[in-house]
Amino acid sequence: MDDIAIKQFKRDFIIKTLMQQTQFEQWLRFTFYLNAKLQEEYDTIYQDAFYVKVYEVLTKGLNYAIEVHDSLTKGDNVQKMQWYSKLINGLNKIKSDLDESEFLYIEYRRHNASHIFQNSYEHIQDNLRIKKIRKNKDLKEINDRLKSMVNKYGSDRNIDDYLNNKLQPELTKLYENLINP
Repeated sequence: MDDIAIKQFKRDFIIKTLMQQTQFEQWLRFTFYLNAKLQEEYDTIYQDAFYVKVYEVLTKGLNYAIEVHDSLTKGDNVQKMQWYSKLINGLNKIKSDLDESEFLYIEYRRHNASHIFQNSYEHIQDNLRIKKIRKNKDLKEINDRLKSMVNKYGSDRNIDDYLNNKLQPELTKLYENLINP
């Protein structure tokens, strides 16, 4: 590579890194905002958005935070590294507090909120192929767990209330830890 190409590559990498950091911070703010709003009053639109944000934060967001934290260990920005460490610990705690059925339910609701048609949980697909596995899990078991949650709590709204009561204090605590050094 010539010097100009190397400089462009470095510039593009820096811009991408800064952009992803900004996007991640906005995603977190939106998650914490929805958490606070749902504590004030239940709203189905906010609830759906909340499941989207929480699921992504606990999956891709957590992976991103770990990546950033690991790269910060090579530098000297101790304050930022500690902030990411608090975030990772908080997200890991929230994720570990959810049992598999609860996490599957959040993922399912995230799908319902994000896609106009929900076909990925169906055994018979649009092309008439039979689907048995979704993300390395038996689709029948996933469906059974989801049905069991609805049977246990009686309705999606009751599950929302249950999960909100479980998640909101932990998310609020995480937010407080992140804004108060």
